[in-house]
Amino acid sequence: RGVTGIVLAPLDDIALRGPVANAAGSGIPVVIIDSDLKSDDYTSFAATDNYLGGKLGGQELIRLLNGKGRVIMLRCLEGSASTTNREQGWLDAMAAAPGMTVVSSNQYGGATVETAYRASENILAPLTDASGNLTIDGIFTPNESTTFGMLRALQDGGHAGRVRFVGFDSSIKLVEALRNKQLNALVLQNPFAMGYVGVKTVVAHLRGEKVEKRIDTGVTLVTPANMDQPEIQELL
Repeated sequence: RGVTGIVLAPLDDIALRGPVANAAGSGIPVVIIDSDLKSDDYTSFAATDNYLGGKLGGQELIRLLNGKGRVIMLRCLEGSASTTNREQGWLDAMAAAPGMTVVSSNQYGGATVETAYRASENILAPLTDASGNLTIDGIFTPNESTTFGMLRALQDGGHAGRVRFVGFDSSIKLVEALRNKQLNALVLQNPFAMGYVGVKTVVAHLRGEKVEKRIDTGVTLVTPANMDQPEIQELL
């Protein structure tokens, strides 16, 4: 097509190495946004510090549970660098808290809300006692689809608001759940900034300006207490 630059948000950190290598070999700079690529062929990478985001989510769950409880995590998608880093950040936060017990952390929700909903039901079923109560205290989910899938499963099972729940990303339904305290916190990225910075960076590179190899676009913990602040509202 004769393009002079590409801004790419990869869904898989390995599968898109070939196309990026081909572009670089043809003299077309590629700026990666949102999720990392296992490659050195791109010009710059603009994204959330995903590891920090997961760690913040873990630390908030620990705070909500006063440092003691049984918790689970529903992972997102194998091969997705962004969510894998969030998941690792959360696990490391749990490992640093002696009173926290991770009951389940090896199940994947998949790429859609529907697959995440089914995975959530499958995880929660064996963790429900004879009286219909959950035998866990807290939940973490690393992206919008797993957060909404888990929220729906909790709502359908009558558990929403009865277990501490920290999710990732934002949507109308998740903001509503945060206000209703069915979600206790959301870790938010700045996706607008990622796209904006991605385009600005590829243009700067094409103009011969020096650009950073990695650009952090920020991460924010949102709770019912701070969700109405103007800067938070903009992110939500």
